[in-house]
Amino acid sequence: MHDELTAVAQHTAAPGRGRLAGVARDLARPVLVVGSGLPVADLEVVFRDEDLPCVAVLDDGDGRVGLVTRSRFTGAMTGRLGYGRAVLERRATGDVTDWSALVVAPEAPVAEVATRAMERPGERRYDEVLVRGEAWGSASAADLVLALVGALAQRSTHDPLTRLPGRPSTWHSLTRRCEMAARTQARVVLVLLDVRGMADTNARYGQANGDALLAELASRLGESLPPGCEAGRVDGDRFAVLATLPPADDLRAAAQADAVRQQAVTALLTPSGGIPPAAWPWLHSAVAWSVPGTAAPDELVREAEARLRRAKAAARRAEAPLASPQQG
Repeated sequence: MHDELTAVAQHTAAPGRGRLAGVARDLARPVLVVGSGLPVADLEVVFRDEDLPCVAVLDDGDGRVGLVTRSRFTGAMTGRLGYGRAVLERRATGDVTDWSALVVAPEAPVAEVATRAMERPGERRYDEVLVRGEAWGSASAADLVLALVGALAQRSTHDPLTRLPGRPSTWHSLTRRCEMAARTQARVVLVLLDVRGMADTNARYGQANGDALLAELASRLGESLPPGCEAGRVDGDRFAVLATLPPADDLRAAAQADAVRQQAVTALLTPSGGIPPAAWPWLHSAVAWSVPGTAAPDELVREAEARLRRAKAAARRAEAPLASPQQG
């Protein structure tokens, strides 16, 4: 089993991926720190707390830090012949400490920490990992694995650059919304946002700036949406926004749907971050909304795509990009 976990950790820790699973401080829990000279009998009293998985040990001489886990301490106190307690209770905690414990920095990527943890010898592979800092912490192997699984699950459904749901996940959410709306008089709204001129941006400012631009747009789009809405990246330079509106007549529904579009476009108009202002893109946008009781995701996508094509054609004819919320 540990070989598979190591492979998962290494995959997640590949260049450009490690931060997706978080950093060590995200998983660290406060850990009790004791001196290496503490009598083992006193350490046994400490472990009477059943919720205590481990203790960090600070060497009284050279300041190094080690680990005593509950399982290894219990094994030592039992001993091979049952005389462990009699032999150890007058000795110092340093004598039962693992001084080769894995100690990591708080900003160490979880994927990297998990890889190192899984590479330890079998008897120590699932020991807690110590996280150094002004207040020391520990992270369990179980928490590391859960973080990796969560990161991989997110990677399978989210775009790694923008951290937004990808195309399959977005269309799945659209289908789910339509199924729910079909049982009511609610309306599902689909907004498409097409980022214009990404090829020119990449050519003039480099791929890194182009990626930073898309990531900035995605971040601002996600932060700007009201509760209940969601955004996704459905193509290289295209985003989608999903919303569900309460029952309303056609005129009110059209106004509400366009308000969702305008809010999304407005959030992306002003240059920000480290992106050169001259590289900030124009946007084409279009919105479609469902008919009460008959929401069909494929029809919504086709209608939004058709409206987006018409908006882009109109912009070309006018020789002016669609930059304001009032333009389609």
